[in-house]
Amino acid sequence: MTLRLDQTYRDGAKFGALVLRLHNLGDAPLRPVRLCYASMTRPANDVAVTGGSFRRRFANHVEVDAAPSTEIAPGEVWEVVMDGLTHAPKNRTQGVLAAWIETADGDRIEAEIGELQPAPGQSRGPQRDYPEGEAALPYAVLPWPATVACDGRSKAAVLVPAADAPKAPFAAVAALHRRLFPVAPQVISLDPVEDSATVTVAKDGALPAGGYALAFDGAAITLRHSDAEGLRHGLITLAQMSHAAQTDSRFALPESGTIEDAPRHGWRGCHIDVARNFRDAEKIARFVDILAWHKLNRMHWHLTDDEGWRLPIPAYPDLAERGGKRGPGTDLDPQYADGPKGQEGRYTVEEVKALVAQGESLGVTLMPEIDTPGHVTALLKTIPGLLDPEEPEDSYRSVQGYPNNALNPALPKTYEVMEVVIDALCDLFPSEVLHMGGDEVDKASWAQSPAAQALREEKGLDGTMGLQSYFLRRVQEMIAAKGRRMGGWDECAEGEGIDPENGVIFAWQKVESVAAMIEDGYDVVAMPGQAYYFDMVQGEGWDAPGAAWAGTVSPKQTYDYEATAGLPEGPGRLIGVEGAIWTETIYTTERFNEMVFPRLSALAEAGWSPAEAKDWTRFCALSRLMPQL
Repeated sequence: MTLRLDQTYRDGAKFGALVLRLHNLGDAPLRPVRLCYASMTRPANDVAVTGGSFRRRFANHVEVDAAPSTEIAPGEVWEVVMDGLTHAPKNRTQGVLAAWIETADGDRIEAEIGELQPAPGQSRGPQRDYPEGEAALPYAVLPWPATVACDGRSKAAVLVPAADAPKAPFAAVAALHRRLFPVAPQVISLDPVEDSATVTVAKDGALPAGGYALAFDGAAITLRHSDAEGLRHGLITLAQMSHAAQTDSRFALPESGTIEDAPRHGWRGCHIDVARNFRDAEKIARFVDILAWHKLNRMHWHLTDDEGWRLPIPAYPDLAERGGKRGPGTDLDPQYADGPKGQEGRYTVEEVKALVAQGESLGVTLMPEIDTPGHVTALLKTIPGLLDPEEPEDSYRSVQGYPNNALNPALPKTYEVMEVVIDALCDLFPSEVLHMGGDEVDKASWAQSPAAQALREEKGLDGTMGLQSYFLRRVQEMIAAKGRRMGGWDECAEGEGIDPENGVIFAWQKVESVAAMIEDGYDVVAMPGQAYYFDMVQGEGWDAPGAAWAGTVSPKQTYDYEATAGLPEGPGRLIGVEGAIWTETIYTTERFNEMVFPRLSALAEAGWSPAEAKDWTRFCALSRLMPQL
């Protein structure tokens, strides 16, 4: 390590200043011609720079030119002050995430990054409040069942199917457990073993869909189930109890009693963004397993965004190849914690099919998201003909700082590409719902596009939202022609909105959006940022990492949020709940686990368990037994 960047936030123009100090830790002088860094706390267009001159900014990527005479002697510091920001940082993760200098001979020297230090007087605060908790009953099940009337501690620990029970479902749950807990004792044996409990299986059509009932009598367990889903759910419940009984002396299988259970919501999902920061197929496979262990049944796969296109489209082989790369010399500048080497990642067709099949085998449907019409920089950089040639460059910018990042609703090529992409989605994903984004299109989008304005006048559309609605309705028609439904974010209901009859709205902007979308007649999945966005800070103060636009989202807030509270009777309906993992600041597995858990477990219990069955103290104890990435 020859270069270290320390950084401090201080008062200054507009939203304050970033003070960046580059320390030469080597034994030779460094002669930078440019400082490059990535930070979601971005300089304003009129930023005042001390120690260099502002060269350019592309989203979170910033370049500052050094004066010709700049030299950092060994042990010395080059200080750059960026005075005037687009917004003030809220915590230590909202400063510079990666930085390097470029030298005259073309070298790129990456800097070790020190965390952003606050202005004087800023409260540091705890990262989160998550007590140890205590379970009154010695049975570890999460999400907690609808009714538990059990007693005692069985000496049995391992589960064995009865002679006439189907073996394949037991083997599938045993394999799931082994993948999640590779060094733990097995929970299921297909052959009799010492200290085992025999599980008899019976179908019961009187139970609700996905439901099951367990009866415990010493070393004999009866599992009644409604359907294949109910059988899997019951076996996972038994496997969770067996795992805890063998790994934690506080827990056991019941000696006697009953459990009756069924899911509260039909849609119980979690979104994962792999466009901002890529996670390979192996990580996604483990995430699918984690969802199944939590009895969640949807994975919302955010595959494309400004920062990357990760999905293979056979008709456009360059799209994932080029759109899946960021870094110097590529179509996309490095972002977030990329560093000068950038980031590369895409899935193959074979990987996608394997993950979809894995999900289907575990009751987890993988729903793809292709974010449109905004958030498409990676697409626009790869496929020509998708920009109005008469629209000025940089005539609008998204909230994330991307210039001219939306598909133009007036261009025929736009719909040609969308047809190809939708065909590919239908080939790869059996999901009834295909999510097409629809969020965060800047209000100035297409205002200077002659083609778009001509379309607006011809069709009598109301500004940017009218143009977006026109685009989304045409896309919805394409999807309906394939026998699928279109999903989209809140904004898909704005303007004229997509057709409620064939649309699903994912309500994210605020808690009140859920009721509003139901009043508009939509099927709604509740995922408000104020409760279910796992990239939000979990505690107040400078040391809590993450985004903060929705405020503090503690694990208890996630657990306590009741999506059904205060909803109208219709004409739409609440079909379920979903968490969201946006990954701008979640770029390592360690940070993923810190941010996502226990909030994912809290979502799972909120989506499954009746409100009266929830207990925060018990949850805190049991959630610590759940697997992480």
